[in-house]
Amino acid sequence: MRKLHKWILTMLLICFGLSLLIPGIVEMFSLELLTSDAESISQTNQRRALHGMMAGLGLLSCMACFRLAQARVLVMGIGFTLVLVITGRLYSLIIDGLPDRVTLFYFVIETLLALIFLLLPPTGTTKRECANSR
Repeated sequence: MRKLHKWILTMLLICFGLSLLIPGIVEMFSLELLTSDAESISQTNQRRALHGMMAGLGLLSCMACFRLAQARVLVMGIGFTLVLVITGRLYSLIIDGLPDRVTLFYFVIETLLALIFLLLPPTGTTKRECANSR
């Protein structure tokens, strides 16, 4: 894998990972979600779980950077996850209407990241890379 390719993937994975990990953890432990209504408690529980899942995806994205050449399947899995997020956003655009500019910006960024992670995933380790890492 070329150094530029590795550097670009590493930076994108770290930025993507931290953008999910930090807000996911903050929202998961947010006290603003507390409520006393039984139905709302179930909704709050679901929301905290979704934020935990978001933080988990962010953590996996950051972890992929440590051994990028061996993380090809993980990076592609993150790309496929983004395809599902994009599909949900696209469906919402069609059914619910046009969202605000920030949401449209997320849609564009997620689409670009999915394309990069799926079309330019890390390449496997070569003998030359193994020899250079020793």
